[in-house]
Amino acid sequence: MVAFLHVDLLALPLARYLDTLAAAPAGTPQEEDVRGSMETLAAQRGFPIVGPQVGRLLELLARAMGARRVLELGSGFGYSAWWFARAVGEGGEVVLTEGSPERAREAEEFLRRAGLLSRTRILVGDGIDLASRATAPFDVVFNDVDKHAYPRAFQVARPLVRPGGLFLSDNMLWRGNVLPPALEDATTAGVVELTHRLFADPDFQTVLLPIRDGVTVSLRTR
Repeated sequence: MVAFLHVDLLALPLARYLDTLAAAPAGTPQEEDVRGSMETLAAQRGFPIVGPQVGRLLELLARAMGARRVLELGSGFGYSAWWFARAVGEGGEVVLTEGSPERAREAEEFLRRAGLLSRTRILVGDGIDLASRATAPFDVVFNDVDKHAYPRAFQVARPLVRPGGLFLSDNMLWRGNVLPPALEDATTAGVVELTHRLFADPDFQTVLLPIRDGVTVSLRTR
């Protein structure tokens, strides 16, 4: 039922209301100018970003736990990093991983314009491979790689999350395709498998929030 509500909301005034709330300024005028540019670019390209509803959630969670180190698996041109970089503060670090050198350069430029570049480190390459060489621990690991690779992303990221830290994954309702009987394509299968793993893992406590396309919040409890 939750997933049906999420999908149907896209056509309802309530969805527009939530989008309007999320679109309100969250940062300084300099930061907001950059956020607007990124949202416009995403719309022009049809490029998937987390959007302001999920962005606000990411920043709120990171701020609430006092996160200082964040690892992103799949960063695009830096939209989600914009929210995390605001949360970690001066001296904090957001590690971006992006397979496209062009998008990595765009992320660098956007974050520089926002005055947030000093809080970030941008790595070019496969996010999961880069994570396998990362130095633990991280307060937050944010998973937004290609969906068929979601189970592998968790396998690699799991030991990087400190006790009390968070593993976050976007698109966990996958447009409603996860509803039984779920589609059998590799993308949907990857999302469904990760969902089952997260809820079965004794070291994590997980909730799936029906925000936008669904976000799992997994707290490492031990």
